[in-house]
Amino acid sequence: MTSAKHLDESLSILRSEIHALDIGDEDARRRLDRLVLDIGTRIKNPNGAVTDERLTGQLKASILNFEVSHPRLAVLMNDVLEKLSAMGI
Repeated sequence: MTSAKHLDESLSILRSEIHALDIGDEDARRRLDRLVLDIGTRIKNPNGAVTDERLTGQLKASILNFEVSHPRLAVLMNDVLEKLSAMGI
């Protein structure tokens, strides 16, 4: 299985978790949804407008933000971050 396929599966799991959790902040949920969408777009279109640094920076910030309140979400985001890193992103 390719790295992109693994990442796509991880993104799907992350999307499901985002929608299943009671984050309590709709703005945070929208930002996470947008981040997942941007990551998917970046993988499908490597030459697009979304920069690797912006994606990984936002993902790292989100991990820190949810690490205590939603540890499962943070673990899933960290998994995505590791897969992006393995792909050179």
